[in-house]
Amino acid sequence: MMESAISRPTSFFQNSPIAAPSDCEERRGERAVKAGKDVLVLTKQEIESVLTIEDAISAVQDGFKAYNSGKAVVPFPVALQIPDHGGDIHIKPGYIKGYDTYTVKIASGFCDNPELNLPATHGMLLLFDSKTGLPLCFEVDRCFLTDLRTAAAGAVAARALAKKSVERVAVVGTGTQARMQIEALGKVRKFDELRVWGRNPEHVMKYVADMKRTLKARVVPAKTAEEAVDGSDIVVTATMASTPIVKASWIREGTHITAMGSDSPEKQELETAVLGKADKIVVDSLRQCASLGEVHHALEDGTIDEKDVYAELGEILLGKKKARESDSEIIVCDLTGLAVQDVVTSQLVYERALKKKIGSYVTV
Repeated sequence: MMESAISRPTSFFQNSPIAAPSDCEERRGERAVKAGKDVLVLTKQEIESVLTIEDAISAVQDGFKAYNSGKAVVPFPVALQIPDHGGDIHIKPGYIKGYDTYTVKIASGFCDNPELNLPATHGMLLLFDSKTGLPLCFEVDRCFLTDLRTAAAGAVAARALAKKSVERVAVVGTGTQARMQIEALGKVRKFDELRVWGRNPEHVMKYVADMKRTLKARVVPAKTAEEAVDGSDIVVTATMASTPIVKASWIREGTHITAMGSDSPEKQELETAVLGKADKIVVDSLRQCASLGEVHHALEDGTIDEKDVYAELGEILLGKKKARESDSEIIVCDLTGLAVQDVVTSQLVYERALKKKIGSYVTV
């Protein structure tokens, strides 16, 4: 059972693993004592110790439901570019009505860092008391929660939109997210074979070797992106591509595509004709995807209109719109990343850290 001291008044949280009211009150009291002077600081290792991928999938699903229930306050994200040093920073604040905290996430990517023997990504989540604005917790996760909640969103989408019977999965990309997306997918769908393609053959072979130790499925390197995608039941794109990789002619009936790499206007992984070919286009947020995602490019070149976007993912999870209706449907899910995902995962980490009495405090 997941513990949480969040006040969750809406019915869709009833099946979520939350703490008993007595536990909630006890931890609220503990937080109140420290509010205003002591701030809990959690490291990446401490965060990892209290949150699993299964936890994240459950929490993120609740987050999408909150978003489409009018419970989420999610401003448009701020993107900051540092062109001198190849820096890409995203700032995402968010709040769910009834929660005791609100969250501001700062996540960065600096593509030249590996040459300096530094991680390419970093960041933290800042939690504040929603009644007073006082800081409560700094989760210095080094982008772990961003990676985890992004992978969880892909799994939530696949569980709702992919066929029940899956034989082959394709992943385009070989980085951290390409790995975590497949790990999360394995929690909601069984599959026999994973095909992987990336631009760097050495990275592909490293990915294959690593994932063979993780998955029960066959892991096969593809010579081309087309070889990976063609005939796959689920296609996951997890790159930073600025020119389309996946072409419409490769997509067969029944394919579900999770496109999650396009989180800024210049990024694009899918040929816009892929969206034109889809029976259903699902997005995490139409407002964001119309400006940042694959949908943005298809709208811009006239391949689709906004009315061609079938639903936001939360609408499907709430039963407001139907999910997959036949095994022949082609469905594209465009995920740009919502702050509500950060809110639900960071809050869960905070509450579990309080219960387990981990982390350290700084006086502010």
